[in-house]
Amino acid sequence: MRGIAPLLLAVLSGMALHSPARAAAPAAAVNPLPVIIDTDVGDDIDDAFALAVALQDPHLEVLGITTAWGDTGTRTLLVRRLLATLGRRDVIVAQGPATANAVPFTQKKWAMGAADTTGAPDAIEFLREQAHRRPGQITLIALAPLSNIEALARRDATALRQFRQVVLMGGSIHAGYNQGGAIPNPEPSAEYNVASTPSGLQALLQSKVAVRMFPLDSTQIKFDEVRRDRLFAYGSPASDALALLYHQWRLLNGWGQITPTLFDVVPVTWLLDPSSCPVTALRIEVDARGFTRPVSGPANVEACLTLHEEVTQRLIMNALAPLEPARSSP
Repeated sequence: MRGIAPLLLAVLSGMALHSPARAAAPAAAVNPLPVIIDTDVGDDIDDAFALAVALQDPHLEVLGITTAWGDTGTRTLLVRRLLATLGRRDVIVAQGPATANAVPFTQKKWAMGAADTTGAPDAIEFLREQAHRRPGQITLIALAPLSNIEALARRDATALRQFRQVVLMGGSIHAGYNQGGAIPNPEPSAEYNVASTPSGLQALLQSKVAVRMFPLDSTQIKFDEVRRDRLFAYGSPASDALALLYHQWRLLNGWGQITPTLFDVVPVTWLLDPSSCPVTALRIEVDARGFTRPVSGPANVEACLTLHEEVTQRLIMNALAPLEPARSSP
């Protein structure tokens, strides 16, 4: 897997990715992977967790965050407030084209508290410039409907091919929604990110850039009450922000959900430790309704179909609420 070779070599050479001390390690101690995150943060809560993990972990160099789908202006405000809270004003925020969106913007109140309300650069141009500036180096983490990726393919198809890889949460190969729930869907679903813009995934696959896909089969990880209590009591800027965002989401999501499903965190934790979600080569086709079906022929994606949940949960907690190192006796 060429896209994560430097990180994998670092892991194999003995870096303690799961050590509590990792969270305090200076950025200079690692060779961080440059990434840009494309997000529809503010509707479901998993984007906020994914952003926090990526921004907290020194193994990722977050060059920028682009907002996609729906009310991208308010999403930009939310990202800016989160970055300010975490002391990460070095990260560029760029705004994608707004679209229609029927999903409730559950975390809008928190977003409207952003201090910086100035205009944001164009997300498509930002993606284009960054890809050309560092060809073959930047990983694009796609956590939203692929409206920005489709727009980039139209504006500059060469730029899309110059990303090192696109790591996306999307699709449904063998498992549908509600795995682990009372009534799991036994059939593949038209997953939200892909079904919102099927042509976006079609354009991505046609670009020939390396695609690593994390579908519903491997991303329905529940962040249970025990972990929530530990995180929300941790008392860091990241944990305090996530607590507020979680409670706004819980009150306004309209689905009656209490326990978050952290779909979008899985691609991020995979970049930190590829063993958390091993990928396999597949060829998929995308239909007009957003179904992603495996077919015969040369592979066009690498997809994770089975998550190692214990590893993933540990990566999440180590990034957001690491345990204090044990103190030696006097």
